Order: sequence, then structure tokens, then C-alpha cells
Amino acid sequence: MISGLRHPTLKDKMRVGTAIEPGPLPDNLDQHRDLPRYGQVQSSVREAALRLAQAAMTPEAFQKFSDTLPQRAIIGDNRNDENLVVAQFHLSFLRFHNKAIDYLASHDTGWIADFSSAQALTRLHYQWLIVDGYLKGVCDPVVVDRVVNDRASHFFKFRAEFDARRQNTRLGNALPLEFFAAAYRFGHSMVRAFYDYNKNFGRPGTGFLPRATLRLLFEFTGGGGRLDDEKKLPKNWIIDWARFTGVDPHDGSDGEPARLARKIDTELAPPLHMMFKEGEDQGDQQLKALFKSLARRNLRRGYNLRLPTGQALHKHLKQIGAVESSPIQDVSALFATKPDLQNFLAGTATRFHERTPLWFYIHAEAEAAGGNRLGEVGSCLVALTLVGVLLADPDSALSRGFTPDQSPLKMPDNAPIDSIAKWMQFAAVMQ
Repeated sequence: MISGLRHPTLKDKMRVGTAIEPGPLPDNLDQHRDLPRYGQVQSSVREAALRLAQAAMTPEAFQKFSDTLPQRAIIGDNRNDENLVVAQFHLSFLRFHNKAIDYLASHDTGWIADFSSAQALTRLHYQWLIVDGYLKGVCDPVVVDRVVNDRASHFFKFRAEFDARRQNTRLGNALPLEFFAAAYRFGHSMVRAFYDYNKNFGRPGTGFLPRATLRLLFEFTGGGGRLDDEKKLPKNWIIDWARFTGVDPHDGSDGEPARLARKIDTELAPPLHMMFKEGEDQGDQQLKALFKSLARRNLRRGYNLRLPTGQALHKHLKQIGAVESSPIQDVSALFATKPDLQNFLAGTATRFHERTPLWFYIHAEAEAAGGNRLGEVGSCLVALTLVGVLLADPDSALSRGFTPDQSPLKMPDNAPIDSIAKWMQFAAVMQ
């Protein structure tokens, strides 16, 4: 399996896939910008994958796995090949690693141009971007700085208390349910129904389609059913990262999608109300409707996991000094311009306006503050968890105090790789 992940001859590099016709490419870069797939590797790798799958799957699931194996990506977690934007982002890691090898081999940095060096530098740069490039964008930067300066003390207190209750009975390190079942699902409200994806499926509108639908971005993946014939990504579906990283912004004034994520608020893109890949194996129509609605799935998950209400958690976080604001006692009061939503919340028998599901509460808090980033509770949960996980690793960028100007890797003008745009440019997936 490892031999399938690595380049077939350059053993320090990662294997990548090559996109095929039809074109054109969205830029003047190369066509080696697909994830590696089982169809391109030696038979021993495919046979190993089939043996592992057969031992862990039902006969029906294994048959489906076997039938779709050639187009499946050879990556650690196939959820990263569920939609094309995430798949292309995963590819940037493979390319960054490989470009790090090339850079170290051609520059006198004192670093050995081998797998371990490239792996370490790829991790350090990305982990730095998590805090300074990502968290300070989607969270309140004041909260992020507070968490970093406090060394995520509330997160480690949570872990210590959890370990004391569950001595010798847990598997791995604990993460808060409130984080992964509620707070870190804020991205669902940022998803668009359509994307200005590249010149073939976006502006100027003279390519194949004037926009890329969310459904198409799911279909042109290993499990989406559109990688026919050679089981590889067509060149015309390679992403144009300049449209997603702010390098080439557009406000959407021409009626086509803006090149920005949607705001963090209480509304989801229409395709997430009826997800086309989910629930198809459900015979019961009510269950099918539940599985297809992302909002209902999130709310049901929070209920089944017995998450606290937004007000209860907000009160607790303030009591322990993790946040400074007070709970929103009546969430419906935030929606004066949305009377239907306001009336629904206040009119429920379960009093959702005063006992608000945590997932919805976090989105409402962000919407009330303008929607450009999470509110204090959401920021606290997300920053505490991600910063805490980084600090729990003594080799992480945050634990080591790594900054991009310390790295041997540089841009062509010798500038540090200190933004997601520069990450993409260094990986040669964006001009």
C-alpha cells in the first residue's frame, strides 16, 4: 500500500495522478494535478487494497468497492475525494511535498532532500497556516490570540478531567463533542450552490458552462460516477485556485457567483437540503428525507449525542472564564428581519428560542455579528480544540514556535511561504 502512495521511481516523492483530455487546462501549468488512483498502480497494490477491504466489508459493500476500485484515490481518507475542491486541496499537499524535495535538492539549505525533510516542512507550513492563515480568518482573532497566549488551558483541563473519568478505557485522545458535532460544522453555511470554478466552468462564460454546480463537483470524484473511461480527472476540471484564494477576487456583480465563501449564518445552500448522494439506500421515505437533509442530520446528531443547548454551554464557558460574553437568552430576538424564522423558534413546544440546539446557536451567534467570522462561543470551541491539538504535539509548528521565515523553503523572490496563496504557488498548482 505504501508503494502505491509513493512515486514509482522517485521514492522520496508522493505519487500524483495526471489529468486527461478533454481540456483545456485552466492555466499554463502542467497536467499532473489529479489524485493518484488505483487504476494507475501495479496489480499488487490493487490486490492488497482488495484483501483489506474484503476482510472489513459485507459482501455487498465489497462488490461495490471492487467495481469502483480503478477510479478510487490512493489516499489515507477517501472523504477527501468526496468533492472536487477538497480533492484538489489534498493534491496540493502531495505537490507541496514533492516541490519541497526539488527545492532542497537545488538549494544549499543544510536540509537533506529526502522524504522525512519534505514531510516535516509540509506539516510545519500547513500547521502554521491553520492558526495564522485559517483560524484568525474564520474565528475572532482576539479569541484566537487569547487561546494561544493561554496555551489552550481550558482544552487541557477538559482532557485531564475526561481522562480521570475514563482511566484505561479510552481509545486515543479526546475531542469535545461540542466541537466536532456542532461548532466545526459551521462550514456548511459557507458552501455555495454554484462556483466560479475555472475558465471552463465559470467566468468569462465562454467555456463548457458559466458555473460549476455543487453536484458536478461531487460527481467528478472517485465515487461520483463521472470519471469514466480512463478513470482520471479531465483537464478541464482542474481547479483555478486564484479564484478561491483571493488573488483574483470578483464581487459577483455580473450575476455569477462571487469568488468568496458565503457568510457564516443560519442558511444553507439549497443542494444541502437534498443531498443527492445520501439516503438512496433507504426504503422508508421519512428516513430518506432525514438522511438527505444536512440540517436535519446535524440537529439529529446533536440530539442523539445529548449536546448541551447553546445557552447552557455559553453559560458554562463564561463561568470557567473561557468567554467574556453572556448567553443569548432569546435567540429569536436576533431575527427581526426574518419573521418566519423568529416565529418558528418562539413557537416550538421545546422552546428553541430559549433552549437552542448548539449547532444552530453557533450559526445564529455568527450571523448576529455580521457573518464574516464565528462569534465568541464558536470561536472559542474551534480555536481551543485546534490550538490544543497542536500544542499537544511537541513537534507541531505551534509547539516549536515555527514561523515561515524560519523555513528553508522560499518563494522565487526569497519571500517566506506565509499565505495559502503562496502555498499553492509553491506547490505549482496556481500561477
